[in-house]
Amino acid sequence: MAQIMAQTCEFSCKEEATLYCKVCKQFLCIDCKQTIHDKFPKYKDHAVMNIHQEGNCVFRPHPVCETHKDTFVFYCCKCECLTCAECMTSTHNEHKTEKIKNVADARRHNVNQIVQQLKTKVDIVKKKLETIDTEQSIQIQADCLSYVKKVEETVDDLHMIVDRHKLIPLTTASDFKDIENEDLGRKRVFFRRRHDETAIRLLKFENLLKETHDSTFLTEWKALQTDVQMNNEETDDPLVAPRRIESFNQKKLTKFVIDEIDEKFQMKLKEQEKEVVRLTEGIGVLTGELKEKQEQLDDLSNHV
Repeated sequence: MAQIMAQTCEFSCKEEATLYCKVCKQFLCIDCKQTIHDKFPKYKDHAVMNIHQEGNCVFRPHPVCETHKDTFVFYCCKCECLTCAECMTSTHNEHKTEKIKNVADARRHNVNQIVQQLKTKVDIVKKKLETIDTEQSIQIQADCLSYVKKVEETVDDLHMIVDRHKLIPLTTASDFKDIENEDLGRKRVFFRRRHDETAIRLLKFENLLKETHDSTFLTEWKALQTDVQMNNEETDDPLVAPRRIESFNQKKLTKFVIDEIDEKFQMKLKEQEKEVVRLTEGIGVLTGELKEKQEQLDDLSNHV
């Protein structure tokens, strides 16, 4: 039965390979490159390529049947794999087959559709990132500046009491901006990651389209089935507009200021009233004492 070549590290482990040494002619993972390959001085000048960026198909030999070590000649529709001539007389006997080129052409058409979808997705996410960095950032900044301006216009007409009340709405605006910018930052990180992931997937399929050898193409196509499934299952993530800060309530702030002024005024008035009562009581005491003295003088006058 035909076998698909696994894209694993051939240097020291069996982890997924992301690099290819053109001198060693081996696939290797990042960890093996850093901990083993690069430790040897004689390997220092080796050209190590990123297989995703360069197109991993250029590093691979044309696949052959691992069971019979022979060239693939057919595609088994039942088993969905490449087969050699000997496979067709053994494990794939009487299975329906197709010419490799016909299957490859159909898959290439599908890959081309995926490439177009991915290009569209990349453009959409890119525009969303631009919207975050321009319109939405400007909107939040403009809203907060307008809010702060109204606050300033209101509180500038008042004195020391107003300065204390000004701190409350300014803090509200600052906190709102911090919260919304933090949310905007999360959006930016999410869509940038989605952009990068989609762009890498696009690069993989664009590189796959460069492969002209049908067997190699189908081998690589099968290796990218996870990416095909992810592309089909992913849905477009909507970009939700940021919250709008509520309109600054001038009447509310003015009322708070007036209430505090009124409260302070009433306190002063009460203090004044207390002082008047104290003075009145003092006058009453002095009047009583004066009356008592006058009565004493009258008694003395009568005796004389």
